[in-house]
Amino acid sequence: MPRPTAPRSTQLATLSYYVLLALADGPAHGWAIVKRIRELTEGTANPSSGSLYLAMVRLEDEGLIAGAAAPAGEDERRHYYKLTAGGRRAARDESRRLARLVGRARALRLLEEPQ
Repeated sequence: MPRPTAPRSTQLATLSYYVLLALADGPAHGWAIVKRIRELTEGTANPSSGSLYLAMVRLEDEGLIAGAAAPAGEDERRHYYKLTAGGRRAARDESRRLARLVGRARALRLLEEPQ
């Protein structure tokens, strides 16, 4: 039975954002999501299985991710997840929000200008 969709706040938690980014290239299982997060953050984020599970339950409750069939040739015993259309929108909106913040930080000369 599908879970009821909970309303989403306008700002994503950092780990939730990382999960959405990790799923932007296609479906993945938990361990692959952790590996993608490590790659995306250049090793600065290494979520525990417990924190990842809680974030993914929340994202699924909010309708931002959903279960997916295992890609061809992959282990069907693993539980795969994919972005929903709402999840893609949420990732896009959060990316834009963060880009605006970085722009403001640059305007305040808090970041070095790119060379």
